[in-house]
Amino acid sequence: MTKFSSKKILLLAGAGHAHIGMLRRLSAERLKQTDTTDADIHLISEQPQTIYSGMLPGWMAGHYQLHDISIDIKSLCVRAGVRFVQQSLVQVNAASNKVVTTGDEQTDLAYDVLSLNTGADTDMRWLYDQNDHRNNGNNREFDTGTVGSDANTDVIAIRPLSTFIIQWQQILKDAQQSENYQLAIIGAGAAAIELVMAAQVALQKINRNHQVTLVCGENLLSGFNSGFRQRVIKQLHRHGITIIRERATDYCDGKLSTTHKSLPINAVIAATGVIGSAWTDSTDLEIKGNGFIAVNHKQQSVSHSNVFAVGDVATRVDKYVAHSGVHSVHGGAVEADNLLAYLKDSVMKGYQPKTRTLYLLSCGDKYAIGSWGNVNLQGRWVWHLKKYIDKRFIEADKD
Repeated sequence: MTKFSSKKILLLAGAGHAHIGMLRRLSAERLKQTDTTDADIHLISEQPQTIYSGMLPGWMAGHYQLHDISIDIKSLCVRAGVRFVQQSLVQVNAASNKVVTTGDEQTDLAYDVLSLNTGADTDMRWLYDQNDHRNNGNNREFDTGTVGSDANTDVIAIRPLSTFIIQWQQILKDAQQSENYQLAIIGAGAAAIELVMAAQVALQKINRNHQVTLVCGENLLSGFNSGFRQRVIKQLHRHGITIIRERATDYCDGKLSTTHKSLPINAVIAATGVIGSAWTDSTDLEIKGNGFIAVNHKQQSVSHSNVFAVGDVATRVDKYVAHSGVHSVHGGAVEADNLLAYLKDSVMKGYQPKTRTLYLLSCGDKYAIGSWGNVNLQGRWVWHLKKYIDKRFIEADKD
């Protein structure tokens, strides 16, 4: 490996919310000539731009252009004095302080400190027969690219977003050529709800006969209070969205199978939660649950002290913290401080999530529902509040 300098190497793997915040901080310090970071910093990302997931439904519904929801990671790295490495992470060898990446060619990159903010994959295990011996609970001993039937090749996973963007544009093209396009979205969380309403708005702009179906099982929005759930259900009904409270089991040859039904469906989108990225199957970092890096309250790996992780790639071992953009941003800010503190052998701090956080759920047509603890609000003004907050995040480095 090429030796750039005698400085320690801080390697940022992934371009999620936390690392975007880190780059912006470094850029601001450079501009003010207050940068005291004594390290060579590199960032690995498969794409030079990152899609902001919080505005994805708004783009699907036609409220934003693609550039409105994109962050130029490569340019941000230049401003922050960070070397941009456009490759994909395939392995972390924490014992030897190296990661393996692939792009035009496979490369080994050494580090002194590693930060993981790579996100996670869509959990596609519902495509397996429940009796299939390969689906064994929390352990992933299967290749999501080799489901027994051809079903998995037909299902569109919401992650990675860069791939989903292309697939959604193809759905719109197909819908324009159809008189009765049927789309199903599978999932029971807030992401699936936002997607299904955005999709219904977009498809019905093309043809009022087009229809979106939500297949959500029995536990719709299980992490929210009943008042919030009831407001969401009313919005789903307002859009005329079909709700099937059964579990999806298979999709093949244009037929979506649920527990008791078989539906003719042109396309299926899976927003079925997250599972660890494929590279976590072979890492020597300690893993917890469905392939997530086990971290403590400092966002530090419990098995290797010079590795940190935040966002969907990680899970806390000391307490439950939901996988969400809110915790990725706030936890990422703490992690950024800890990365720099670790490099300087200084005291690190812990991330303590607030007991109440503001959650804003878009309803497709410039309408949104807000939740703050047990307080629920809704209206067009809530959507404009969400738009304001989202645009502030996207445009923070342009100020």
